[in-house]
This record gives sequence, structure tokens and C-alpha cells, in this order.
Amino acid sequence: MTAARSPTCGGRSRTRIRRSRSDPVTRFLLCAALAWAGLPAGLRAQSAQGSTPASQAYKGLELTVTGIEHASSAALSDCPPGANTQRAMARPGEGFAIVTVRVKVLPTYLPAPLKRPVLTDAEGKTYNTAASFVDLAKDREFSCAFPFRIPEGTRLKSVQIETVSFALTQP
Repeated sequence: MTAARSPTCGGRSRTRIRRSRSDPVTRFLLCAALAWAGLPAGLRAQSAQGSTPASQAYKGLELTVTGIEHASSAALSDCPPGANTQRAMARPGEGFAIVTVRVKVLPTYLPAPLKRPVLTDAEGKTYNTAASFVDLAKDREFSCAFPFRIPEGTRLKSVQIETVSFALTQP
């Protein structure tokens, strides 16, 4: 006769693994707090104010900058995202500022080439991206992440898409 063993994570352990006894409300509040902490600071500030990011119409497109984050690697996909799976890694002393843009194609849109976004820092220096706008009429609404290679510690000011400019807020 064998004795019943307490549940473990696959290995034999002398300590019993306990299930959480917290109620669903506590778990929900904990998950909400973790999600809030994971938001970029600029979006947290906008959420706290109760405002939504400003949208601007341009050539039959509704453009909205929904976020900015810093990373050591970035996907080099075009907009709207397609089959391109190339990635870039940051060199020592630099990183990527990834600007997320939501695009809504309005009924007045006429297919035409759209220039790549340009990022400007607080000192007025501009940075270009490798990603570009391709076949915007393919989907009605989508989001794109535009990576910009920048030196570490760069304070960002704005992003421009042709004549449309969006101010970027950072902590």
C-alpha cells in the first residue's frame, strides 16, 4: 500500500504546495495594479487624467500615437504589420524608442504614398526609422510600432508623419 502524496510541481518535495486562498476580488485588484504598473508612464498619465490620446486626420487617415517604449531590440516590420520578421539589436550605448501609432482608414482615403515617421528629441535632432507605410487600404484599422535607434538617455519631444506632429510626454 502506498501513501498518498501531496501535489508538487513534478519533483519530489518535502513541502506541500498550497493553493492560493485569496478571493477573486483580491486577485482582480492585484492583476489590475500590475497591469497599471506595466503601462508606459505617458499612457499612465493620460489614463489618470481620463483623456484619450489626440487623433489627427491627414489625407483620409486618422492617426493617433498610443504609446512609446524603450527596448534593446525591435521588430523591423512595415505598417500595417505583415510577414516581415526581421529584428534589430541595439549597439552598446544606444537603444530603441518604439512609437506605436494607431491608423484608422477613413472613407475619404485615396491611396497615395506616405513618408516614414521622423522622431525629434528635446535638442532638435531628428531620427529616422527603417519601417515604412505600405498598402494602407488593406485594413480599416490597425496599429504599427515604429522603432527608432537613439542614444541612451535621449529625451524625446515629438514624432512627425509628413505635416502631422504629435508631442511625446515622458517622465
